[in-house]
Amino acid sequence: MNCEKYDGFYILMGPSSLEIIDGIVNILGFKINKKFNRKITIPIGRSIPIKVENACLNITPSLKSIINTESKTYEIYDRIYKETMDRRKIMIIGPSDSGKSTLAAFLINKFYSNGIRAKIMSADLGQNEIYCPLFVSVSEINPPYIPGWKSSITNVKSCFVGDISSYYSKENYIECIEKLGKENNLIIDTDGLVNDESIKLKLSLVKNIGIDTIISIGLNYKIANYINEIKLIQIDKLVNKEKSRYERRENRDRLLSQCILSSQKRIINLNDVKIINKENLSQGSIVGIESQEGNQYFGLIYKIVNDNVFLVTEYNGKIRKIEVGNIKLNINNYKNLIESI
Repeated sequence: MNCEKYDGFYILMGPSSLEIIDGIVNILGFKINKKFNRKITIPIGRSIPIKVENACLNITPSLKSIINTESKTYEIYDRIYKETMDRRKIMIIGPSDSGKSTLAAFLINKFYSNGIRAKIMSADLGQNEIYCPLFVSVSEINPPYIPGWKSSITNVKSCFVGDISSYYSKENYIECIEKLGKENNLIIDTDGLVNDESIKLKLSLVKNIGIDTIISIGLNYKIANYINEIKLIQIDKLVNKEKSRYERRENRDRLLSQCILSSQKRIINLNDVKIINKENLSQGSIVGIESQEGNQYFGLIYKIVNDNVFLVTEYNGKIRKIEVGNIKLNINNYKNLIESI
């Protein structure tokens, strides 16, 4: 098989796939070689730093996806890992597009490489790449973990907040993080809201779920004034390019589309199930469907006829309740996706 030879530090941009023909590649803290039996996928919109050790690589669809860079990023990540390697519950806070998700991925991969099976939590409601927007989710990883690559996560648990911003659903946001954040060996990737109220909201979780480390990226906020006996690591932004509001909305639409495509159609009679926030129920509503075990799943209402609700969801078991969120989609924009499933 034809391949190109690489050695040193690179940025691999999505959408692309990487296959190792020979040599070693360190992808976000996890080393792999040609024995690795699946292609690595970098999702659209993601740029992943990699360290290559004299490797022959097959990169598709184009070699333009890989760009030579300096070692600075990996050096920063390694330094942060050394400061957190004895920690068991880490929260990362910072503005949007500051590098939180990439750092979280590096840390969890590095922990995994050293025998610690940590879990990753996405508490970024608008850009949840573990599950679906409007949810807080936690999962184990199938390394190497790469944000947005569904094949790198497993055993996902989710909690429905019902909005794309914690600002409008503070109580639900806290409740979901507390519900899913009880276990040790957890890395929490938060949303990009960094005004005073939002930061205090995140810091209020420190005691309740036993966070022992906070990594603050690109913030001048005096976090140390609000925490005691918690390790605080403050660093500059790891990413210089900030997405526009349009790009973030486009990415959220892509994530929602993925959730729809992984669903199936169901019909629910309103008289057979408990509905929370029933007054908000309408065509286009995004809902959280709760199983008997308490896990919550994505649902989208695409039609209501009398007492029958037509929806798409991946969940096909017995429903404990359905909670209606604050966000409504224009069904016409997703009509072709819904018809295809």
